[in-house]
Amino acid sequence: MFNYRNKNATIFGFGISGKACAKCLLDLEAIPFITEIKPTGKFAPDEIAELDRLGIKYEFGGHSEQAVNSTDLIVVSPGIHLDIPVLLKAKSKNIPVIAEIELAYWILNKPIIAVTGTNGKTTTTTLIGEMLKAAGKKIAVAGNIGAPLIAVDDRELDYIAAETSSYQLEGIKTFRPYISVICNIQEDHIERHHSMEEYIVQKARIFENQTQNDFVVYNDDDPLVRQMVISAKAQKIPFSKTNLSVLGVLPDEIKIPGRHNLENALAAATAVSLCSVSKEVITQVLRTFPGVEHRIEFVREINSIRFFNDSKATNPASTLVALETFIGKPLILILGGREKGVEIDTLCQKVKEGVRQVILIGEAAELFKRGLDKAGFSSYHIAGSMEEAVKLAYKISQSGDNLVLSPACASFDMFKNYEERGKAFKEAIYALTR
Repeated sequence: MFNYRNKNATIFGFGISGKACAKCLLDLEAIPFITEIKPTGKFAPDEIAELDRLGIKYEFGGHSEQAVNSTDLIVVSPGIHLDIPVLLKAKSKNIPVIAEIELAYWILNKPIIAVTGTNGKTTTTTLIGEMLKAAGKKIAVAGNIGAPLIAVDDRELDYIAAETSSYQLEGIKTFRPYISVICNIQEDHIERHHSMEEYIVQKARIFENQTQNDFVVYNDDDPLVRQMVISAKAQKIPFSKTNLSVLGVLPDEIKIPGRHNLENALAAATAVSLCSVSKEVITQVLRTFPGVEHRIEFVREINSIRFFNDSKATNPASTLVALETFIGKPLILILGGREKGVEIDTLCQKVKEGVRQVILIGEAAELFKRGLDKAGFSSYHIAGSMEEAVKLAYKISQSGDNLVLSPACASFDMFKNYEERGKAFKEAIYALTR
């Protein structure tokens, strides 16, 4: 553990979690220092002015030796790779390098329900929060969704529901949720973890500190997840589409459609049942919960053309789920962004089988062009911006079409995050005129 008072703490990254870490450490009477690779021009002047007002030291435009030479602790934001030279140097000097969620765990006292997996994390975490709230529990939903975990004040809470990514889990040391939830494992983030095996290792860290007094809720229908949890010391609680009794409703009674959302509902219901939430409450939430923003989100209908925002589909497996949702319906797909080094042939083949037209955007446009050519699909177009993509998709659409943004890629080539990408998509839709 870390004795904060008058100790130097370096925060890598001036994003949402970095800012929250700096303020938290200041409150703990530590001496925070922020180091950010982007120049100051990438941030609003009032953000920099706030640091000056608080007396927080900082550097922008790169990570200097100062970042590690005189610090007692390093806290990394999720987007920071742990193998960059300055962090490797810090580790060689035995300076603790931790993720923001690890720092949060040192401070928080209430039980954490941590959710991970390749897809479904946000929906499952949100559902857990909604079910606990409906049961009268005081709950915060945080982590890789909304507010950072470090920003949670848990003094009046019963539980914390936290979405946790492999990026965050890579930097934990003692992080120990009361309930860990694993939705699924599919190929993703190879550009960060370099191999599927290492990606699975980092996902498995969600339960590495759990004991027999804790629980791991896992997808028994996913062979990779089944294999992964063998080593868990926590009590293993499986969920499966072969046993829907925990839901209290039939699949077609769940308001959010799709096979993937049935799995998300099972994961959430299984987790909250361990917190004494009744089946009646679970049923009520599943019948009314409308889904989360940016995940197959219906935006509007214009001239019998329906628009859906699935910006949260940041990998091919997630886009495949969207395609499955629209099976048998005429579909125009906006695809592309920053690719993650994962296989796209399966997705391109499914596009050929079920998509009428494709608009390609971002850095991965050429990669998908080659993949679609290989699959024998030629009905694609390339757009230079989201606005151009939406206008072009609308121009070639026909009555009854479903126009879906489901990029299968990260957003960082054109946007700050998938939320900004989704909002740009929706703004472009509302700006349309025939």
